[in-house]
Amino acid sequence: MNAVRFFSPSLRVVSAAACRLAAALALACSVLPARGEGIEPSSNGQTVYVPIYSEIRHGNVAPSGRTDNTLMSVLVSVRNTDARNSIRIVAAPYYNTDGLLIRNSVPTPKVIPPFGTFELFVELRENAGGSGANYAIKWDAATQVSPPTIEALHSKFQAGYSVAFISRGRAISEP
Repeated sequence: MNAVRFFSPSLRVVSAAACRLAAALALACSVLPARGEGIEPSSNGQTVYVPIYSEIRHGNVAPSGRTDNTLMSVLVSVRNTDARNSIRIVAAPYYNTDGLLIRNSVPTPKVIPPFGTFELFVELRENAGGSGANYAIKWDAATQVSPPTIEALHSKFQAGYSVAFISRGRAISEP
């Protein structure tokens, strides 16, 4: 068996096969995180589920069984990531925590030009959605395009404290 010597304080002897295995594992570990955030395959449409936290529950559970609630405003951003082609938002139904339709926020299709952005807004004062609200945004395109990035920025800014976080949409179906 061939052996390669690596000199270290302990003078270990490591086989060439073990070195190749270690190198392969190191390469795989360095590539895997990049693939998770890599380029998505082209599509000509999808339905994208976007979690919306229009109400945040926090604190302790009171004897009544209730917790403190804070309403959040939410800016939903649909960003066309394709440099050459427009996409079209076909529908954006908004559902509450129980899965009941509150409204369709896009009653007629909206075109988003290349690198353009379309926005939806859930007001701070709205409490119909609840902590489990969501959008199911349906988009399409005339040709295969880079899928849009769809995120929801949740925020509440006031004296003393501010809260802001993002939830990302994920495709749940193709056309």
